Amino acid sequence: DWAQLDAFEAEYKERLAMERKEVSRSPGSVSERGYSPYLELLAAVAAGQDVDWLYREAEKSRDDQTRRLFALRGKILSLREKLDILADGKTLLDIEIENADLPSPKPAKSGPRRIHFLADPVPQGHLYPVTFDEIKATLAELPPEHAATVHEIRLSNQKHTGSDGDWLDGEIRLHCLITEEGKRLMGRSESGMDVERFGGSFEYEGRKVYAVWPLPAYKTFILRRVLVHEVAHGVAELPGYAEKVRRAGSVEKFCEQYAENFYRPSGKSVRLGF
Repeated sequence: DWAQLDAFEAEYKERLAMERKEVSRSPGSVSERGYSPYLELLAAVAAGQDVDWLYREAEKSRDDQTRRLFALRGKILSLREKLDILADGKTLLDIEIENADLPSPKPAKSGPRRIHFLADPVPQGHLYPVTFDEIKATLAELPPEHAATVHEIRLSNQKHTGSDGDWLDGEIRLHCLITEEGKRLMGRSESGMDVERFGGSFEYEGRKVYAVWPLPAYKTFILRRVLVHEVAHGVAELPGYAEKVRRAGSVEKFCEQYAENFYRPSGKSVRLGF
């Protein structure tokens, strides 16, 4: 047990130093520093702040380094408890204290935290109907704590996904590649419920079905329905929303209701029945 503890603490100390070095890579400019949810958490603990939301953010990180830091800390605390050497009254381990004085830059209160924007290559004859600036402007219309559930948005060039967008642990992929003529092949699992309601139409070529969009209409559909629907998946996971999801009947219905409340075009919502 003692040998294991020494090994875990040595690795933990080394990884904390690496994390600190990464965050401090531009010490002359705080705004250019990297962001570490783990060091942000340690700094908040050292300052005696409420850290529940920071703890959730860091713990849910899909970054391998952050996950390993949490795993090591858990192993160290478990072994120290087993060996009866937990320090009374201390909120941080000794090897954490020296790394708790460098909080990473906090995001602006008016916007989401460090969303990464990515775009797949665009094939010839195709385009994306929305820009990153238009996506940011739409997110800015949402409550900041809702937009903050998103950490990455990708404009995807996948054509056969069965949906216009999807959500995965804070990542949103918008499958909105469209031809320059405004045509988008409908996947077999796509219902097309909102196409005509948002200003599109259908065109058949043999057994293939295409949604045909005026570009402004498709832009509105992607920004104000698909994007907002996917953000709602993150909202559904926030504390206090479980009952609202239950009343909606499912997560998907909750997300559709959220998007419908944000922007409601004319006509009846087939998904919601009104």
